[in-house]
Formats: sequence, structure tokens, C-alpha cells
Amino acid sequence: MHFYHDLIGLELRGTRDQPRPFGRNRGLQEVAMLVQGVKDPYQQASRVVLLPIPGTAAAPGGPQMTIEAIEIKGIPTRPFNPALTDPGASYLKLIVTDLDKTLALLKDEMFPVITPGGSPVDIPSWPGVEGKIRAVMVRDPDGYPVELMQITPAPSSTAAPGSRVLGARVTIVVDNLEKTTRLYQSLVGPDFKFWVSPSLVGDKSYEDLTGVRSQFRLAEAMVPGSPVVMELVEYKNHAKRFQHPHFQDPGAAHFLFMSKDDDVMIERVKAANLHTTSPSNAPVFIAPTTRMFFVTDPQGFWLEFMDNGVKHDPNAK
Repeated sequence: MHFYHDLIGLELRGTRDQPRPFGRNRGLQEVAMLVQGVKDPYQQASRVVLLPIPGTAAAPGGPQMTIEAIEIKGIPTRPFNPALTDPGASYLKLIVTDLDKTLALLKDEMFPVITPGGSPVDIPSWPGVEGKIRAVMVRDPDGYPVELMQITPAPSSTAAPGSRVLGARVTIVVDNLEKTTRLYQSLVGPDFKFWVSPSLVGDKSYEDLTGVRSQFRLAEAMVPGSPVVMELVEYKNHAKRFQHPHFQDPGAAHFLFMSKDDDVMIERVKAANLHTTSPSNAPVFIAPTTRMFFVTDPQGFWLEFMDNGVKHDPNAK
């Protein structure tokens, strides 16, 4: 909360000082039990804070992309901080209104800066972005990479006036660009249309930003129903053997798609020869009318699909 809300300026669901006690969410336990690498996942307890990102709603006042920060205890964990070129790595891009001020606040709090030299760099151009970009990469309290970018002139945004954040993008590093784009589109649907760079590129400004010296290929798609862009990056020089995170590992990430009907999504998962992380291989009720399930892509990156109001839990009181 301190990093994302107090310092960067994301919104906060609930009050800053309200109690957020640990509890046992049996739906979450069942969803994750096959992949946590622990003997008894039902020993876990968790708590969560929701941090909506300004500028990620399709229209002012609409549903926003939200960081769901989950703290889990009671079972073994291990930090997940892969190299930026490793398939399965990911990072969040936040468009801020005052990059220098935001970075100064983070430096005062001793948060690590990934960008060599510790200062923002100029990025002349980037696919899908209009305007001049200045950006820097930092790490959040769990070591997760976050790119802060300021665009001039400022892009149009559904964020409320005075917001310190105007939007977001998500980047996922993949092993095979074509294979992953085909999989994602088969799961999410035909509206999830990727633009794919035709060849490897070497971008000096991007190297200065990330410290990564490797050519890469890029694919981009607009997440249906939002202005959020998902980027998939395949590096030419990347490890072929890479770590897959457990769900409970600090620094591990996932992307949640709100679906119209999780039963439809399950059929797409089966058609892709994938298996959900729940023993039933079916959506799990986490509330009387809310279902969800997790599945991992070829990199071990977590995808969550959730519906609401489609079916009612027959076991709910």
C-alpha cells in the first residue's frame, strides 16, 4: 500500500487504516493446491488489498484494472525475481504525470532502481504510444519490476482530474512469441488481436532503461473492454531453462480476465490441452455468485479467469 498508493498514487479500495486480517479462503486454496509445492495448502491464510489504477477504465467511472496484492502465510514461500529476459518474468508499466517527483519519493524510501545510473532515460518512440517518453524501472517491496513512464504531451485518459497516474500497460516475457500469442487469443477470444513485430529489433534506449543487452521481438494487444495494452516480449538471448513460480511466492504475478462465462473459458482451456490448477479442472466458487480458475501459460505465467452473476453456488448459505 505504501509503495503503490502513498508514493506512486494508485487508488485504494477501502480506507488506508482499516483492519485487513488474515483469513482462510478455501476457494483460493483449492485453486492453487496443485501447484504450490506444499504438502497441505489448506494451512495457508491470506489477506489482500485492492489498488485500482487510474486511467484503466474504458470510460470515466467504469471498472478499472486493479492490482490485487495478496499476502500469504502458513506455507513455505520463496522469492521470485527472475532476470528480465527470462520467460515468465513480467512487469507493470505505469504512466505517471510527474516522473521526477515520483522517482524522488521512491529513492527517498530506498526502493531499488533497475535502470543503470538510476535516472530516467528518453525513449524516442514505442509501438502504440504517441509522444515523447521518459521512463525509469524500479522494484516494488517484493522485487517486482515496475516501469514508470511520463509521456509528453500527456495522453488522453479516463483518470480523474488530479490523478498522479494516467494509465497502465503490462509486459510478459515469453519463450515463443507466436505460440503464446496464439494461445492467448484462443483463450480470451478473437477480439484479443495481437500486432507482432516482424523481426528482431535492438533499441538502445530500451537497453539503457532495462540494462538488458539483447535483441527482442514484441507483440501488443489491447485487452478487450479496456484501454490497457498487454505486451509480450521474446528476447533473442534468453534462458531455455527457467524457474516457474509457485502461486504463493512473493514477486510472482498473474493477470486476471473478467469473463462473461467461465464455463466457456473452461472449454477453451481444454481445447488448448491445458489443465486448470484446481483438482476438479473446473471453475471454483469464491463467493455465492463469483467463480474463478487459474491456468498457466507455457512460461508458467498465471492467467486467471473470473465471472460474476452467471451461476449461484449450490452450497452457499
